[in-house]
Amino acid sequence: MTYSTDSTVRVTTAETSNAEQDTMAAFYRRSHFWGRTTLLVLIIMCFAPPLYMSFVLGAHPGWGVIATGLVGYTSFIGIMWVLEPITYYPTLGVAGTYLAFLTGNIANMCLPCSSAAQKAVNAEPGSRKAEVAGVFGIAVASLTNITVLIIMVIGGTYLITLIPPYIESAFNFVLPAIFGAVLGQFAYKTPQYGVVALIIGMIILFSPIFSLIKIALCVALTIAAVLFMERKKGNI
Repeated sequence: MTYSTDSTVRVTTAETSNAEQDTMAAFYRRSHFWGRTTLLVLIIMCFAPPLYMSFVLGAHPGWGVIATGLVGYTSFIGIMWVLEPITYYPTLGVAGTYLAFLTGNIANMCLPCSSAAQKAVNAEPGSRKAEVAGVFGIAVASLTNITVLIIMVIGGTYLITLIPPYIESAFNFVLPAIFGAVLGQFAYKTPQYGVVALIIGMIILFSPIFSLIKIALCVALTIAAVLFMERKKGNI
């Protein structure tokens, strides 16, 4: 009787595990389909106005001007097209990456909201639970952002005139405060890693390094330092 009960438990556990894997596989397939579809639609919508103005209204500036602007912009920001998806993917996951790059404001909105949602449900970073929770966090943040943007676009100019100057100057500290909160959130469980990340970040910040690679370099060095510390402890 005991053997039968143990076998039943093992079978039930295996069936549950297979069901979870099938569910996540379907989740990933739909995420890739809708992510690629919405991004493709967005790309088409972004190209539609300049193409209309260039070839329908006859306001084409010339290919030389376009090429010069493209080369200048790519040399300045092009490296982030590769580094940002790699850097943010471990926290955002598949669906979160599609959604975050669709809505924008990744560093100062999507990433903190994803982290906050994961912490709210006590999800281990990198787990399936964390990935799903992060998607909900990003989705709610995006909807809130769109709502606020609509309000600000309609009446933003008037609202800004009502804000006292000392409050308006405080907006310069919003982004550093967000990054500090995210650091504190992740460093709470492992303070030594938070100290290491803070030291590396300060060194890179005040180093004569090309500004575009500072964030990626800080992330890479922090990950390397943490992996080294974990290996010294025998956890890897």
